[in-house]
Amino acid sequence: MKHSLILWSSALFLTFITSYIQRGTSEYYPLTGTIGIDEKKVSYRFEKIYNDKNDFSFIIRTDNPDINAVVKWKKVYPSNPNLSGVERENGQEWKIIEMKKDKEALIAHIPRQNAGEKILYFAEIKKDRLKYTIPDRPVTLLFLGYVPSMISFLSNFALFGGLLLSFRTGLEFFNENEKIKKLTLFTTAFFFVYTIAVTPLRKSYELNAINNKVVPITSLFDLQSILLFLLWIEAMILVFKVKNQKPAAMVFAIITALVFLFVRI
Repeated sequence: MKHSLILWSSALFLTFITSYIQRGTSEYYPLTGTIGIDEKKVSYRFEKIYNDKNDFSFIIRTDNPDINAVVKWKKVYPSNPNLSGVERENGQEWKIIEMKKDKEALIAHIPRQNAGEKILYFAEIKKDRLKYTIPDRPVTLLFLGYVPSMISFLSNFALFGGLLLSFRTGLEFFNENEKIKKLTLFTTAFFFVYTIAVTPLRKSYELNAINNKVVPITSLFDLQSILLFLLWIEAMILVFKVKNQKPAAMVFAIITALVFLFVRI
């Protein structure tokens, strides 16, 4: 019992560390920072992906009541020869939003864009005659369709549940009472649900396709989920064939972690 608890705790720890690294190295990880103005902190956070229902709220937190700020933003237009000259020109103009003071924060609301559209945005802070631009270059923000909280929960539960079980299966290498076959079946089931059931539904919401439009079936899947599912289908076949299952379980757990870390959604 104690040995099993140690293995599950180790699997949970590996899942947490791997998830933390994956999030921290993601291209959509928020840009954060703090600057000092008159020896008082000004903290900011620039999101790079947004999927809420409402307009995007950009917030600067500060304990300096004497500063003012504006947000400048513009749409990122794709390379499309069908766009008119007016549309292209408008895409190059920075729209300015005055940030409103709210206690120890400055807030601006950028209009929500359609699913799949991007904007560039940055902020200018003014104090007396001084102007501070944050960050050094505009940040790209991708808008996705609103995903209901239950769908987000199921997606995370299936993905991280599968990741946890994959680590636990690999850690059977250190267990005398092997349960590799059973754990492999559970891991494969979790990645099956994530890839076949949950991911297409989540992406349908992200693309705002529900009751709105028909999207290509290839848009409803991603490479990471497909690789994870196929990987554990292969693991299940191999585990039920070979006599010494421990090395195979460990190898598949390591490959799972690598796919999760380096194959982006």
